[in-house]
Amino acid sequence: MVTMAPPVTGPDLPPRQPRRAAALFAHLGWEAILFVLVAVAAVIVGAQSDGDAFGRGLWMAVATTGLLASGFALSLRTGNPNLAVGALGMLAGVVYAKLAQENWPGLLAGATAVVIVVLFCLILGVLTGLTSAPAWAVSLGGLSVAQAVALGLADSRGLPLPDGPAADWAVWVWAAVFVLGTLAGGAVFLSPGVRRALTAARSDGAVPRFQGKRLLGAVLGFAGSGLLAALSGIALAGQLGGAFVVSGDRMLVAVAAVLLGGVSAFTYRGGVAGTLLAVVLLVLVDFALRLADVPSWLAFTLPAGLAIMFGVVVGWVLDKISGPELPA
Repeated sequence: MVTMAPPVTGPDLPPRQPRRAAALFAHLGWEAILFVLVAVAAVIVGAQSDGDAFGRGLWMAVATTGLLASGFALSLRTGNPNLAVGALGMLAGVVYAKLAQENWPGLLAGATAVVIVVLFCLILGVLTGLTSAPAWAVSLGGLSVAQAVALGLADSRGLPLPDGPAADWAVWVWAAVFVLGTLAGGAVFLSPGVRRALTAARSDGAVPRFQGKRLLGAVLGFAGSGLLAALSGIALAGQLGGAFVVSGDRMLVAVAAVLLGGVSAFTYRGGVAGTLLAVVLLVLVDFALRLADVPSWLAFTLPAGLAIMFGVVVGWVLDKISGPELPA
């Protein structure tokens, strides 16, 4: 009879920690690559249009798409992906245009639209936090409600603004809000403490039980993303001179910009300027393809789909370089 000796136990090994320096350099490296791609795309667009493309339309497209992408990035960074940001932006634009047609002052109409969207998002956030339901599932319900209400308020031909398109100075205001907001948000989420305070994701993939941190992250994620989506919808209505019930393509581009910018779909980590650079890149690619007279589906929808798939791979690679987010 052979007696097996009990295994020898040693001191507990320290938990694996994320390689913060490697993570920072990895994200900076990817953002440097995006910057080079943006420069190349800008040269191509400039050559195609003799510089005429770098006007109001391009910068307003960057601002409106960027605000929507920043909203989705915020929701993803808090671990609560809000797939309704496109519909929420559309709803805000419709409410803004509807109130403007009722002779409300523009600022009051816009503020009211933002408040309505944020209050609706607070409901979604509380529902997600209290039940620990997947945020993407709750947000799909929010998408349906927002789209239904927008369709009910809007005319089939859209809701024109009484004063027409916004003034030229509004382009630079919205662009500044996007640029400064996304850079500030990226810098804040560089702190591991902030991520862990607002994110309910776990390294073992288990569904978290109800807890205060989960509720806080869900409420801030939904409310913050709803706020940015509402600003995007109002800015778009000002650019077009009215509100129209179309949101699908804009949502795809927003998701593509966030993932291509380096925000991971697995750990929700990201860099600082990745979303900004990815938005500019996708807008320039869209302009380049349209200037080349390619079909609209190829100029807008297909690049976004390819960017989403490539962005998932980028996030996975950056996660491998950065190490685990939580102790294993």
